[in-house]
Amino acid sequence: MNDMAAVGRRALSPNYYRDPEVFARQREGLFFKTWQFACHESRVPGPGDYYAFSVLDQDLFVIRQKDGSLRCFYNVCQHRGHPLVEESGRARLLVCPYHAWSYGLDGGLKGAHGTKDQPGFERSRICLSRVRLDSLAGFLFVNLDGQAPSLAETFPGVEAAILEACPSLPERAFAQEHEAEEFCNWLIAVENYNECYHCRVAHPTFAAGVIDPQSYDIHPFAEGVKSLRHTAKAQSGKGAWYDTSGSDYASFYLWPAFSLQIYPSGLVNAYHWRPRDVANTVVHRSWYSKEGVIDDQLQRVIDLDRDTTFAEDLKLVKRIQRGLGSRGYTPGPLVINPEGGIDSEHSIAALHDWVREASGD
Repeated sequence: MNDMAAVGRRALSPNYYRDPEVFARQREGLFFKTWQFACHESRVPGPGDYYAFSVLDQDLFVIRQKDGSLRCFYNVCQHRGHPLVEESGRARLLVCPYHAWSYGLDGGLKGAHGTKDQPGFERSRICLSRVRLDSLAGFLFVNLDGQAPSLAETFPGVEAAILEACPSLPERAFAQEHEAEEFCNWLIAVENYNECYHCRVAHPTFAAGVIDPQSYDIHPFAEGVKSLRHTAKAQSGKGAWYDTSGSDYASFYLWPAFSLQIYPSGLVNAYHWRPRDVANTVVHRSWYSKEGVIDDQLQRVIDLDRDTTFAEDLKLVKRIQRGLGSRGYTPGPLVINPEGGIDSEHSIAALHDWVREASGD
């Protein structure tokens, strides 16, 4: 987006955040047609390891094959619709808890009690429904649209930029995750993440402990790419949370509901958002380290982040959801500085363009 073109823009109408009909259009036209985060590859390390998750009301799971490859399936038995797996685990066969139909790791039906002599029953024609699965820097994504462009085509250049910012990322494995109900529309949460105009007011600990606020900037990654890149110098003052030497801060937001953060000195973490309905979203905050080990420094950062920035955002977004329902609210002008910086909302203008397109407006 041309930054000058964003000057004079106003915030979106509240119906984008509160109208069930708008959310219904986004469900079909956005969340079922874009790349949604599943899990990190390290959560399914060996054959038969699986991880279950949902995209809105669609239950899915990723599973490691015997040859080391990965597949994703809808988490539903082809008999009468019972889910096959829960959470995460390891299986040699996928056995439905309802009638014990069993499937191989490749999704093919292996056994169905009482069907051996049933006329017309063709076991070879029954299999689990696959979902497109792709990887970016070790993070797995799914797309319910079989015709959508690949991750690399959707976010050209982003993986290379991530690895440039954190060359040791391939050595990282899942370490820890926490989640919380945000009680807001998904877009409120995503907007809040993708601007730091509020950071010095609402996140004084983050602004003093992790980043140098004067250097913070957010811009669209590249023309035509629905990604936002955050950059900042590391905070090196007395208030720094930890030894931030070695590298600066970077974050890569991937439309619509995932962001990878690289804290100074290479502490890798991520946000992803799971919308439940028009006014409810679950935020997941995950951390990644070498071999998944959490040392004292990383645990300190995780605790500080959860108790300050993460907790502060939960209050903010819940209050915004309520405020957007006020009869006294009129969408105000976005604050746009063509030179960028921490006090500019040109990233919000870009998000608004993307959501209008996805909502059919």
